[in-house]
Formats: sequence, structure tokens, C-alpha cells
Amino acid sequence: MQKDSSDILSAPVTIKSPKRSLLGFFFLCIGFILLDQSTKLWSEKHFLVSSSATDIRTYSPSSQHIFTLGSPINWLDFNTTYVRNTGAAWGFLGNLPENIRPYFFFILTIVAMIVILIFFFKTKADLTFTRLGIAFIFAGAAGNFIDRMWLHYVIDWIHVEWSLLSWQYDYPVFNIADCCVTIGVIILLIDTVREELQARKLRKLKKD
Repeated sequence: MQKDSSDILSAPVTIKSPKRSLLGFFFLCIGFILLDQSTKLWSEKHFLVSSSATDIRTYSPSSQHIFTLGSPINWLDFNTTYVRNTGAAWGFLGNLPENIRPYFFFILTIVAMIVILIFFFKTKADLTFTRLGIAFIFAGAAGNFIDRMWLHYVIDWIHVEWSLLSWQYDYPVFNIADCCVTIGVIILLIDTVREELQARKLRKLKKD
């Protein structure tokens, strides 16, 4: 049976609620923050042998091999190794004086999280992929911020090493929060490239 034009015009149009969309991003962030914090607690419970009650840099960690992919020549090695990162990425500025270091990173992370939130809410609601990338970055920043606020250091535990065509590298130990930031940056890069390709295609069509 064919519908007439009046039925089509009067048919309700389902529009995705902005509040529902925001709720999805909220639960995404909460989920990854909880995953990050729970895995950090797990690593501390199983791979921290001993630690000083007065000096956060004095501790005895342990590690455990998980699995290896590849051949004896080219391989990718996954381990768990407990590390306390008192600095930024790769321990950068971790040797700052203790009367400065915790507060410096505390303020720096708060400012970064505020900027990320402003960027998120200034991004149009229909740019879901862009907002997804920003949400991942915020979740990662928040996960490490919790560590800095309560511990004055960040717990890292994912340890990857590889050998590829005689190039051997021991990658700095990282955590789930770092993974979230990396995933978010990759999503934003893909989105930027995609938008640029679409813009070039439109410019080409206009010229034709």
C-alpha cells in the first residue's frame, strides 16, 4: 500500500537527543577511568614487593612475562612491570624538587582537563567521531590525574619490548590511561585526514 505525501510529511522524525549522546560519552569516560584505576590497584597488589613509607621513589617492583608474539628474530614481548612515574610521559620532569613537583603536575593536569572539556563542548554535537577522540583523551587525563592527586605519582604497569629487523627497543612502561590518550589522538588524526579528504573532494567537484 502506497503512502500519500501527507502521511510522509506528518510522520514523526526521530532525532538523537544531545543529552543521550552526552550520557554515552560520560559512561565511556567513567568506564575507562574505572578500568584504569582497577588495573593499577591490581598491579600494585601483585607486583609491588616493598616500598618506603617516607620516600615514594624507594620501592622494590617485580615483573611477569605475559606472552610473546613472532619468531626468535622478530618478536613482540608483553610483560607486567610495576613502575611509579613521578613525572610526565616517559618520566619527563620527574626529578623536580618534591616541594614543587606534585603541585606543578596537579595544576598542569587540571588546566589540561579544563581545556579538553572546553574543546569537547565547543565541538558540534553532530561531529561524533571528533567528540569520541576528545572523550578518550579526557578519560586518560582523568585516570592519571587521580593518581597524582592521591599518590603524587602515576602507576604504570604495561611493559612492551620488541625486536624488528635487528632493531630492539624496550618501550617505556605505560598504563590504560596512556592507552586512552593515544587512542584519542589517533581518532582525532584520522578525523582530521578524513575531513581534509572530503574538503578536497568538494573543491574538486566545484571546479568541475
